[in-house]
Amino acid sequence: MAAAARYFQDMKRKGTAMWQDFVDGLYRDQRKTIISLGIGILMALVFAGIILFSQERIKASLVDRMAFEHLPSEKIQPLTYAAADDTIKRTKAISVMFSQPHGEALEQIYQLIGEQEAELNRTFYYYPIVYEPASFVDRYKVDPSKVTFVFYEEGVEKNRFTFDSFENPQSEFIPELNRLPMWTIRSLDDQE
Repeated sequence: MAAAARYFQDMKRKGTAMWQDFVDGLYRDQRKTIISLGIGILMALVFAGIILFSQERIKASLVDRMAFEHLPSEKIQPLTYAAADDTIKRTKAISVMFSQPHGEALEQIYQLIGEQEAELNRTFYYYPIVYEPASFVDRYKVDPSKVTFVFYEEGVEKNRFTFDSFENPQSEFIPELNRLPMWTIRSLDDQE
């Protein structure tokens, strides 16, 4: 028992001596201490930057794997998260499908496009709703639970429809998708 007490007292003395040497060293060589602290802070900032950058790349990779891996046709082009908003704003004319990357309606759309691809006369872009669905409601006025097709001209919405608005999607969907960019014709029909 006495040996254990002596051992702990000896360890305590050594620990206190080491701490005292460390503190004395800080005061003796302040320049070295400041440089060491500066390097430590710089390394922490670099590490934090790497983590933030990696998170964005991981999110993009997950979206690519979840949403774009099984597109049924070359007429559906991926609209990547990082560039989607800018692409919509800067493109002269673009048709975009907003949808979650899973669900019965999306599977039905993929099936219809696979069956009727020859009738589809244009390419459209798929913008998956994966992260922050509330931002899609605010920014694009789309319901994240529905598949919505929107045509933009120079970043301004001109025409839209949702897939669930069709009574007979087998015969109505592809023709309506082909007419989506013809917003001026639709507005003339609405005036009559």
